[in-house]
Amino acid sequence: MNPATLETINYFFKVHGKSTDQCHEPTATCSQRAIQAHSIPSGTVLNRLARDGHVVMPLVKLKMPWPAEFEFKRIGKNKATTFTGMCAQHDSGIFRPIDEGLPVLGDPSHLFLLAYRAVLREYHVVLQNAIRFQSVYQKRVAVGLSPGDEPCDYGMFATGHLVNAYDTYQYKRQFDTAYLTNDWSHLKHYILVLKDQAPSIAVSSMFSLDDVAASETPRVTLSIYPAAPDVVVVFSALPRDAPHVDNYLHRILSSESYFQKYLLSKIILQCCDNFVIDPQYFDAMPQDKVAALRNFFVDTISKNAPAHEDGRLYLF
Repeated sequence: MNPATLETINYFFKVHGKSTDQCHEPTATCSQRAIQAHSIPSGTVLNRLARDGHVVMPLVKLKMPWPAEFEFKRIGKNKATTFTGMCAQHDSGIFRPIDEGLPVLGDPSHLFLLAYRAVLREYHVVLQNAIRFQSVYQKRVAVGLSPGDEPCDYGMFATGHLVNAYDTYQYKRQFDTAYLTNDWSHLKHYILVLKDQAPSIAVSSMFSLDDVAASETPRVTLSIYPAAPDVVVVFSALPRDAPHVDNYLHRILSSESYFQKYLLSKIILQCCDNFVIDPQYFDAMPQDKVAALRNFFVDTISKNAPAHEDGRLYLF
């Protein structure tokens, strides 16, 4: 390995350890430093899934060269699903209604906050990735591994992340405006209540419908949390995206029982990275099932596999 390549690899790992600490509150005027804020409430949700203070999460395992590897790993409840995208004051002030108690499904402001938190967390992640990859690209140019005056694969890769961060920011701004004007009707919600379902998983995620042909890529949020004796599932979408989301969710919404949970499991594994699993439930899984979950999760990082069927892909 030549010295320039080694220097770039070392720089990548150094950058990967950095995190933005800007508060992404809706007015974009806060100067307070961000904290490790929970995207899934610790007291009301994570406590219901944790065993000995831990939950299971999908976590990235970096290696060079790519691709990265993922593993399902135990992580302390206090660190699980945290992101440095909100200061203490705004995190508490904005999300207290759904942190002090479980969201009330009949309250549109609670449903909005579920989606808003997923959007803020996703924006933080894509912004952080854009900063990291752009910084590495500039380092590659500096050491002569990438040209600085013409397109290259890594430069296009970094630019793609910058574009995604900007698009996600524009998407977030619509939520910011709705929050500041108390316009809770700004979203369409799709609610499923899985009756008499033992708690096994919780989710807070926003993802794009990349396979849909549209002038602007549709996005949707997904929140799942236990509400004994049931489990609540909430998808949310902006009005502009609702027609595409209607089609995307039709099969799930029209299904029942085991098959509906199977389709939900596939969406979680294929589209989400911010979820936690009850360790006791995870430990009871056969090893071939764990391998199937892991392989499907990894194989669908860069592209979807809607036609892939495997009865082991089940998270409920």
